[in-house]
Amino acid sequence: MELHICTGTDINGMFAFLQHADQPTKMSSLTRMLSVLDLFSKEHTALTADEIADELDLARTTCYRYIRELMQTGLLVSNMGIYGLGPRIIQLDYQIRETDPLLNIGREILAKIVADTGGIGLLATIYNNQIINIHQEGDDRKLALTYSRGKVVPTFRSASSKVILSHLKQARLKRIWKLHQNEPDVIAIGADWDSFKLSMQSIKENGYWVSHGELDPDLDGVAAPVLYPDGTIIGSMALVFSHKRFCLFNENSLGQLIMEAATRAGEMLPSNQKGGALIENDK
Repeated sequence: MELHICTGTDINGMFAFLQHADQPTKMSSLTRMLSVLDLFSKEHTALTADEIADELDLARTTCYRYIRELMQTGLLVSNMGIYGLGPRIIQLDYQIRETDPLLNIGREILAKIVADTGGIGLLATIYNNQIINIHQEGDDRKLALTYSRGKVVPTFRSASSKVILSHLKQARLKRIWKLHQNEPDVIAIGADWDSFKLSMQSIKENGYWVSHGELDPDLDGVAAPVLYPDGTIIGSMALVFSHKRFCLFNENSLGQLIMEAATRAGEMLPSNQKGGALIENDK
């Protein structure tokens, strides 16, 4: 069988809709099976069963069962005992582009403000406590974004990440903080829970946020939250510029522009549909 390798799509993003936004500590069998897909990368495009089993600490019988089921669904393919990602992933990518409400609504609005400003537009969402860019608008050849579409963004860096975090319900935000409280990016926001919470509250009250060189040197970004009509956070909308171009704009005017665009996108989202969205669970 011919080995098909898909290296251009981030697997975390492809299966965001299959994983609950707030995973329990003990992974379910489905989650553990899908974690096989996370092992593949540009550096590791093909793996043996032994490599998969060792990496995930699986019994060999369990590993082969997972591989068999993933092959039956087209998520993996085999070439003489070497496994790679399957073409079903490309099909799922097409499906999410066609059906996700944030993508379908947000990209049209984003395209307009990208044309008006000359920036790069990004849509991001959150799942499993990770921020991921799900759409990119504009030509980034001159900017060379590190975190383009399909890339998981550092959770506590960038304007996109911070506006999403700031709109999480406090119980969930505190759980995320507890998991990462000793990391430098978190301490930079707030040295303890109270100061971290106050920083998040300030970002939320501001309505938009600006970051300077947090992800890429010499690149600045401005982002605003996209909310469902009931106020639930679905993601963020952002504009990214070279620092030189960013300085040509009035920062507050850019903030108002992205905030109005994000608000318009949120108002157009179907209130009874949660496809692609963050599902809160604060129990």
